[in-house]
Formats: sequence, C-alpha cells, structure tokens
Amino acid sequence: MMIKPKFQLDDVKAKAQGLWMDTIFPRFNIEVRFKKKTPCPACGGRDRFRYDDKNGNGDYICQHCGAGDGFSLIQKCTHLSFPDTIAEVAAIVGLDATSNITDADRARWRKEKEIRDKEQRERELKMQEQIARKADGLFRNAYLGDFSLYLKNKQVDKDPKIKITHDGNLLIPAIDENGKIWNVQTITPDGQKLFIQESGGRTGGCFFMIGEVQPDLYDAHIICIAEGYATGMSIHMATGHPVALSFVANNLPKVGAVLRKKYPKAVFVYCADDDSAKEDTGIKYAKEAQSITGGIVILPDFTQVQESIA
Repeated sequence: MMIKPKFQLDDVKAKAQGLWMDTIFPRFNIEVRFKKKTPCPACGGRDRFRYDDKNGNGDYICQHCGAGDGFSLIQKCTHLSFPDTIAEVAAIVGLDATSNITDADRARWRKEKEIRDKEQRERELKMQEQIARKADGLFRNAYLGDFSLYLKNKQVDKDPKIKITHDGNLLIPAIDENGKIWNVQTITPDGQKLFIQESGGRTGGCFFMIGEVQPDLYDAHIICIAEGYATGMSIHMATGHPVALSFVANNLPKVGAVLRKKYPKAVFVYCADDDSAKEDTGIKYAKEAQSITGGIVILPDFTQVQESIA
C-alpha cells in the first residue's frame, strides 16, 4: 500500500511562488487580477477584492470575507480541507505527480463560478440602471445658467446638446448607441471633470457626439473621436466634422467598436490627447482602437491656440 507523501507547508509555498495567478488559481477556476480591485472570487461584490501577492504566497484582501494567502482563497472557493489544498497545490507545482481532483470537482467549481458570475452581472446591471436614472434626472432637471468660465477660458463653443447650470458647471451626458443616458460628466468652472460620485456607474462604450452624424448624405463620412470636450469641440470648430467624446483614454477602443457597428461606412479619425496621462496613454489607446475599427490616428497640435490665449 502506497502512502501519500506529506508535504511541509514551507516547501509548497516556496515552490508555488510566482505561480499563483497564472498557474495555480486557474486550475480551480479562480480568476484574479494583480493589484486591481475586482469582485471577490469567493463572495462576489463589485470591487471589494484586491490580489497583490504581497508576500509571494498568493496573498489577497477582501473587504467582506477578510485577507489571506492562496491556500485560504482556494479553500473559500472550493471548500477543500487545508491538507487537501496543500496536497493539490503540491501536485500542481510538481512536488507530487498525483492529484485527488476529479473531473466532477472541476465541473462543480465551474458551475459554482458560473452562478457567482451571473449574480455579479445582475448586481452590476442593477446598479448601472439606478445610476442611469439618477443621471437622466440630473441632466433633464438641471437649473440652467448661461455662462461657463470653462468654455470662455478654452475658447470653444457650447454644443446645443449640453447644458450649463446656474453655477457655471457644464453637464455632458454619456450615452449609448441608442441614445440612453447612463452617466453625466460635470465640468466645473476651473476644469475639474466628475462623473456621478457613486460606484457602479457605467461609462464604458458610452460617448457624447458633438455635431451631427449624417451618413445618409454620402457613403464615406468622417467621424472624429477624442477624449475631452475642449479638445473635441476645437476639432469640430476647425473641421466641421462630428466628434465623438470617449471622456477618458481607455474608453476610446470601446467607443470605436460601438460606433463601427452603428456607422459601418464611417472613416474614424482618432484624435489622441498627449496630456491624458503618463506614458502616452492617449496614443496607446487610440492605436488600440484603430486596430479594432481601422481609420487613422492623429495628435492635434493646439500650441498656436494656447500661445494666442496667453
């Protein structure tokens, strides 16, 4: 009779270092993202979980179910005992050739993960819908004014589809391809840009269109895509072309994909901001969007405009 070897915990930890995220966790249908706030693989939520592998042992922290290492996360997600968890990790990292995990175990964990994911998607959609209703009410019922210091300082026009509040804020709706408002960006007189200050609001794939797209007038038509309002309106004023605002750089590919489906004959011109973030983030996401939809990437030069304002 062969006796299954017993492993020292420190030996398994040493062998497992660097393998948790890409090798060990996937064997148990556990998904984590390094130093990103995500739903907890064990208890769900929206952004309560953070995997940082702080000590090299698959370390994480969850605001709801606590902190721990990779072994404890596997236990929470699979309900294996601690000795069985050590044995299975030992098998995965090559300390032992045998494993007690069966196809039935994997199927059960996969089913449990599907249920958690479905519940998570339903919670997220419910929160997004709540914020969408709030955004719609905020935009429609705004107490209006007629002067924006921000527009004056930037020397750009007001699009007729945005609003100026009585205290000088700009309200720009973030809409989907069907015209539904999911969020509202507020730009204060001094240029601060804020969305509704609640977690769970949707902005991905949402945009605001400066000007009007008129694809029925001719087959090929240009749509520019930029990040912020001042940049977008400057481009519209200079070219006359409609400009879709993505609001932030990492939304450029999502907005491009949405507009490609809506306007299949459009030629997209991605107008990247060089001041959106560090390391040429604007160019990076503009090129990513271009790879999805085609089109061209340009870097607008506002140097002469800025010099004339100074």
